[in-house]
Amino acid sequence: MKNILTNLSTQINTYNLRGFLNNKIRRKAFTLVEILLAVFILEIGLLGVAGFYAKSLNISKTARNETTASNLASGLLDEQLENNYSNLSVGEGTKTRYSSDSNDPFYNWHQKTDIAYIDSNLSASYSEPDTNMKKVTITIYWMENTSERTFQIASIKARH
Repeated sequence: MKNILTNLSTQINTYNLRGFLNNKIRRKAFTLVEILLAVFILEIGLLGVAGFYAKSLNISKTARNETTASNLASGLLDEQLENNYSNLSVGEGTKTRYSSDSNDPFYNWHQKTDIAYIDSNLSASYSEPDTNMKKVTITIYWMENTSERTFQIASIKARH
């Protein structure tokens, strides 16, 4: 009888230990729903970061193009302002390529130089009278995505 009681006690303890371990394991494991929810939340976060990254690349490209246009326009304006007042031909310019070399990185960029007389009210005019002031306007054009963008800079040259 003592043997039977010992066996019974061992079986009960083993059963209780198994039940205890099974409950412990169940409490430490994740359900499929919890895993799917975690993956879904992670995916939303990653998509947000990817969208932000794509937008920042677009903004960076726009800033680079505007800086390039500003530098090109400033260089062209400096060239025009180095000329004597009498060498600045008044008239509306034509839009031309910045570079005629198709291998040049600025081949797809265009420029336009307008030179006009300035009256005492600072209004521009392509006709006389000469008021001893001319407005030099440089416009740079380039394509960004599917639309044409422009940058314009101007200065006044006076006769001394």
